Amino acid sequence: MELVRLELKNFLSYREGELDFTGLHMAALVGPNGAGKSSLLDAITWALWGRTSRLDRDQDHLVHRGEKEARVSLTFRLGEAVYRVTRVRRRGKGNIMLDFQMLVPRHRVLSGAGIRETQEEINKVLQIDFDTFVNSAFIRQGRADEFTTKTPAERKEVLAEILRLDQWRELEERAKEKIREIDARLDNLKWRMEEHERELQQRPEYEAAFQRASMEHLDRQVEREAAEREWEALRRDEERAQAVRDRLRELEGEREQVERHLARLEEQIARLQESLSRWRALTGRREAILAAWEELQRAREALARLEEASREAHALQARRAELETQIAVARARMEGERRRLQEEIEAITARAARQSELEAEAADIRRQISERPALEEEIRALREQLQALQAERGERQNENRQLYQEMKDLEARIQAISRIGAECPTCRRPLPEAERMRLQREWELEGRRRGDRYRENQARLQAIDQEQSQLEARLQERQLALETLSRLELRMEQIEQELREIHGELDRLEERRRALQELDQRLQEDRVAPEEQAALQEIDAALKALGYDIEAHHALLRRVRELEEAGQEWHRLQEAERRIPEEEEALHRLEEIRRGELERRHRLQEEQGRLEREKEDLEGRLKALPEAQRRVEAARRAEREARDRMIAAKQRLENCDRLAEELAQMRKEKIQLEEEKGLYRDLQIAFGRNGIPAMIIEAILPEIEEEANRILQRLTDGRLTVRFRSQRETKSGTVQETLDILISDEGEERPYENFSGGEKFRVDFAIRLALSRVLARRSGTPLRLLVVDEGFGSQDQAGRERLIEALNAVKDEFSTVLVISHLEEFQDAFPVRIEVRKTANGSQLQLVM
Repeated sequence: MELVRLELKNFLSYREGELDFTGLHMAALVGPNGAGKSSLLDAITWALWGRTSRLDRDQDHLVHRGEKEARVSLTFRLGEAVYRVTRVRRRGKGNIMLDFQMLVPRHRVLSGAGIRETQEEINKVLQIDFDTFVNSAFIRQGRADEFTTKTPAERKEVLAEILRLDQWRELEERAKEKIREIDARLDNLKWRMEEHERELQQRPEYEAAFQRASMEHLDRQVEREAAEREWEALRRDEERAQAVRDRLRELEGEREQVERHLARLEEQIARLQESLSRWRALTGRREAILAAWEELQRAREALARLEEASREAHALQARRAELETQIAVARARMEGERRRLQEEIEAITARAARQSELEAEAADIRRQISERPALEEEIRALREQLQALQAERGERQNENRQLYQEMKDLEARIQAISRIGAECPTCRRPLPEAERMRLQREWELEGRRRGDRYRENQARLQAIDQEQSQLEARLQERQLALETLSRLELRMEQIEQELREIHGELDRLEERRRALQELDQRLQEDRVAPEEQAALQEIDAALKALGYDIEAHHALLRRVRELEEAGQEWHRLQEAERRIPEEEEALHRLEEIRRGELERRHRLQEEQGRLEREKEDLEGRLKALPEAQRRVEAARRAEREARDRMIAAKQRLENCDRLAEELAQMRKEKIQLEEEKGLYRDLQIAFGRNGIPAMIIEAILPEIEEEANRILQRLTDGRLTVRFRSQRETKSGTVQETLDILISDEGEERPYENFSGGEKFRVDFAIRLALSRVLARRSGTPLRLLVVDEGFGSQDQAGRERLIEALNAVKDEFSTVLVISHLEEFQDAFPVRIEVRKTANGSQLQLVM
């Protein structure tokens, strides 16, 4: 994979940045500590995998301070194809956008339906993951010699970390955990088996106890059955006694019912006898009742004729009253119309008097409304001034917040290097005094410039507050004036409407005066409802012709009321002649029923006496019932206890059968667990340090050795070679696992520690670079990028020269070699420099050839 172009926007310390790798074979990435050099490496890995080596936990920190989103676009070449990845991060959880495209040989959009699918497509094209890329392409600060300076055991750990063999350690731990789980299960199984065996030893004793409990239960059952037979006999007597008592209550009820029935019969017989005597007395006055009835019939006929005449007279009187009401209503309507016309004339005259006053008020309002356009223009201008001040205020506040944070950062950095012998904040090496003083002066000057700018912004913010308050007061005053004009426009509409109404009413004033004069004349001449007055005269003539006498009508009505009682007696006489035979028959039937009820009462009294004697006999025998019931309960309780003992003994025997089955099953389970434990023990050994990981390291060591010697061939002209030894014989004659580094100088092998600093550095660099190349080759993706991060900071002058010499020796194997350093004195050692500077607008990149 070769890098082509990197574009950044609002990423970490960069607002905007662009780096073209075309033709950039070997370059130094230089700048002060904290300027943003390592952020470029973070941008590359974040674009490709969404990960960085420093800020994976909270990626909101990737967005430049004060901005809403960060964007990184990386173009790279893989074989003949060119691809571009663009990743965007917006503040807030889940706000990520990822785009993946092929640019050459033909344009294709490779993005999936979501972030996950797009990332899988990128991984499929790259065929390398984040960790492999970082370990292969980056040689980080202070880690070039971490492999050679370690002990043999530590070297295996470093190699395992680089080769990502930690998965085998995890598998080993999982195998150990499985063994611990199986051991715990075996211990628990052993304890349970011992408990089962102890319980099964008691089986003969449980069988004898079951036999004794069965015999005892049979005896208690016989005793309970005898007690229940005796108790059942007494229970039947108790039921008979209850039935006798119930029958006695029923007899008492029936006797009371008979007594009540006899009393009602006596009352009915007495009422019938009294009724018959009244009917017979009425039939004795037959002649007088018939004469009064005939006189009543004649009076009723005369009264009917008078009532017919009365109805006609009443209809005429009602019509007369209706006509009089209609005439009165018509007169009242005319008088109301007269009052209405009079009031309208007076109102029109009064409103006409206000016409000149309203016209003057309208002229004054038109004059004030004419000033509205100028007022609206002034309000618009005031609002624009306020918006401009608010925008300036926001910009200066944002700038001051950023300035404050930058001054705090500078203060912390100055504090960190203020004492003599302070360390570099990046490489943690002691700073030369001249470098320390230069950095301190630069940072203090930068702090004063930011402080001056901060105070200038604060002064301007106070002036903005005062100017804004004055403009807001003026705006409020002008808005109130505009609201007053709106109310005046509404009042103008009301005045114009009222003037139109006054002009219309003046046009109708003379018409209303003529109508009022005509109404006055009609009322004076009584020309009100002429048709109703003519009909009233006709009704008066009809009443006179009818000749109805109301006094004669009332006298005849009083006589009819007097004769009504005679008519009622005639009706009662008719009823008496009908009722006398019926009531005589009913009296006979009631006397027969009374005789039957007297005989029934006698029978009930005899049965009641017999049952009373039976009840006394039964109650005597039932005195023994409580004792019989107590014996039954005792027998049942004894039987239950015996049955419980028998069931408990039987359950113990059944439990022994179940325990025997479980014991056999547990023995099988124990054998299976021991076999499973043996398998996991084998897996633990296989996954352990001397198992599969050792085999992988053993297999890869020749490849690393070959690659390291190839690089040493170029660095030392073939004088030095390296050999890895993974096993060595101990003094006792056994073979021990190890990882020794044997260096041969023109055929003579010597320990690593016996070589000079320059020779050791070339060996360190060759082995570390070989590890990177082998790791990249094993991933399936050839990497054409090498980044040495702060490789000079940990070296002295001679070490830095050796590193530059080594890089020049291997640079042809890579398309791009980047060396990151904050030490400016090594800028001239590289043909191209990428200078990074921290400014008020973020980090800035400059390519210097």
